[in-house]
Amino acid sequence: MTSAARARIGIVGFAHEVNAFADPITRGHGLEISQTPGGLAASWEAAPLVARLQTAGVEVVDLPSWEFGATGPLDGEHFRTIVAEAVQAVRDAGPLDGLAVLGHGAGRTTDDLDPDGTYLAALRAEVGGAVPIGIILDFHANVSHLMCASVDVLVGYRTNPHIDIAERLVELADHMVRLLGPRRPVIAKAVTPLVLPQIAQLTTEGEPMGDLRQAAERLCGGDVWNVSVFGGFSLGDSPDAGVCVCVTADDAVRATTVVNELASLAWSFRDRYRMHTTPLADSVALAAEASAGRREPLLLADVADNPGGGAPGNSTFVLAALAAAGVDDVMIGLHCDAAVVGQAWEAGVGAEIDVVFNRDSTRPLAVPFEARATVLALVSDQLVPTKGMYAGSHRHTSRCCALLLHVGGPRGVRIAMSAHPVQCADDDTLLHVGLDPTTASVVVVKSRGHFRAGFAHLFRDDQIIEVGAPGVATCELHTVQWQHLARPSLPLDQVDTFEPVAEVFTGWPA
Repeated sequence: MTSAARARIGIVGFAHEVNAFADPITRGHGLEISQTPGGLAASWEAAPLVARLQTAGVEVVDLPSWEFGATGPLDGEHFRTIVAEAVQAVRDAGPLDGLAVLGHGAGRTTDDLDPDGTYLAALRAEVGGAVPIGIILDFHANVSHLMCASVDVLVGYRTNPHIDIAERLVELADHMVRLLGPRRPVIAKAVTPLVLPQIAQLTTEGEPMGDLRQAAERLCGGDVWNVSVFGGFSLGDSPDAGVCVCVTADDAVRATTVVNELASLAWSFRDRYRMHTTPLADSVALAAEASAGRREPLLLADVADNPGGGAPGNSTFVLAALAAAGVDDVMIGLHCDAAVVGQAWEAGVGAEIDVVFNRDSTRPLAVPFEARATVLALVSDQLVPTKGMYAGSHRHTSRCCALLLHVGGPRGVRIAMSAHPVQCADDDTLLHVGLDPTTASVVVVKSRGHFRAGFAHLFRDDQIIEVGAPGVATCELHTVQWQHLARPSLPLDQVDTFEPVAEVFTGWPA
């Protein structure tokens, strides 16, 4: 097929970022976005792709697209059902001229270390080698051999926080139209022995990954279809985790040259990556100064309890430490505790209640915390942020409340709570429950890197502290009991030398 006007391209998807140390999940934890109101054309995860393909005259075919977010491993049997349904849907759709895949690239199931590769290989086996497949992946993808071998073009987010998702979806659409012609590119991939915590993966100016991103963008164009640098997701505990470069180009020599250049550059920055957070005690001391008016307001990022990294959003280590130190005028969000939210809803706005976070918990990372509280607000509306990486998306917080905890000091702690784990990636998430972060001396967000895009208008980098509290999404990689991570890898092991060895993929046999 050489004409976009006659082409039928299916959009299918499996997007899952797995924290291997979080609780396993089932299919019921996911969202099949092609079945939501308006289908893929109305979803922020796919709308730019759909619109661009339609503008090019392509007939878009909606196929099952599962979105699981950042959670624990998916039940293996449920995953196999998802794969079988996707394959059957492709078969039932009739002849297709291409498949565009909405991926993430850091999945795991209870019995498969590379479900993304398994999924793509199943699609490839169904459509054969002549039908082009393109995929979009998250910046934190753990890119495997099977993933690259199963597709014709691979597009990764370039930014972290991920503020270029719409642009990359448009790019994928353009590649899919290009693939309708006779030419097929090659993909080259090189993995470095760098396993970075997420705090080392910011792509903003002055950060090493930012410098790497700029170098990659300069090399993209002409015979180079795409250059994608992946920071990886270490907490997936995958043998494919690590900083990785993938290049889609017209020929193997060009792709290999670019891949090796960028992988070597990533390695040359090894002494610049930020590997550790600020200890909790030091963070609290700085917060106390802000609370007392001796320094500007601060944003404390509780990075280890980030729902965007698979954490449950229920740890109380930062809250308890601030309260014990007498720090007040604090705002925290979002803390997930369905029982406390239910108690607040039952009591009503203005009521005073005694709350116990993590009541009856025996888990070491979900320590109970007791306080007297006043109910400030109750909210059940859907959250639609206006800024940051989630701008315009519909976020499913379920029921929420805002409480004033009578702890710390006379001004207390205002805390936004949800019944479902939701990353606080922007100030809209706090405003959603009636809390204005500009009115607090210390703002605590359960987020990691994504919040920087949604709070940049309020806090400079020197007002932000990444707190070293315990949590499922810890950035202190030396504290993790690894099982499958490739070793040796920096910073866990001593690695003195590295020379990139590019792996080249020339497409599936027709």
